[in-house]
Amino acid sequence: MIAQNSDINASDLSGIYQDIAEVIGIEATLKLYDNFKGLQITFPKKLYSIGYVRKQLTYPNADIKQLSKKLGYTERRLRQIKKQEGDKDGEEK
Repeated sequence: MIAQNSDINASDLSGIYQDIAEVIGIEATLKLYDNFKGLQITFPKKLYSIGYVRKQLTYPNADIKQLSKKLGYTERRLRQIKKQEGDKDGEEK
């Protein structure tokens, strides 16, 4: 008889799956496994798309320092992105 998902603990899983289960839970780990088993997955350091970052920079009173912490970019890089957007706006007019 195969154990039900509710009978499985993180310690019952192999290697990295134990770590993942401890972070996101057994159910989510099994779902992740079912969808991606056999694949090698790399998680980039940048979670947010550049489009999302640009959108965040367009808000009035956007605090570069706070955004850099939230988004994982340096303040310098965020200023570069903001300047590039400003340059694009100037070209279109």
